[in-house]
Amino acid sequence: MVVTSFASTLWTLTQSRQITGKTHLVLQALASFQGHRGLFPSHESIASRAGCSTRTVIRALETAYRLGIVERTRQRQRVSGRICNGVNRYRLIIKPLEQARVAAAHYTQQLKDALARRKQAFLSKCQNGSEFNSQSNFFNAEPLSGAGMSHNDLIRWCESIGYRGST
Repeated sequence: MVVTSFASTLWTLTQSRQITGKTHLVLQALASFQGHRGLFPSHESIASRAGCSTRTVIRALETAYRLGIVERTRQRQRVSGRICNGVNRYRLIIKPLEQARVAAAHYTQQLKDALARRKQAFLSKCQNGSEFNSQSNFFNAEPLSGAGMSHNDLIRWCESIGYRGST
């Protein structure tokens, strides 16, 4: 197995147009913070070193998470009795198999977050009664066939044209 450096991974991704030049610069800046205690710069520090905006850093990191080349661990800390977000710790991923695992974990978390948001939006609509006054109709609606008809409607239509089915 060939193990490459993070810089060569970035170069390959840039040449294959999977990441932009700005993303490449941001990820190089992130890698430059690597020290013996780990990798945990702020978005502002990365932006300053890369010569771009904080928003560009966030977009570049999101791309890196999606590709599985950077793994983030969110730190929590207690401040005045409240749990708050602390610094993010980053880990640069070089091995392809590990990149796939990290990317899959990122997609899984994104899916869970999106489903939780949809569930919350649906429940708030149900509680307000704005769109779903009758939940029983919403949940107990008869499934539609590929023709856009319910099963019973489809059977009645077949009977009306004299179709008996294949024997």
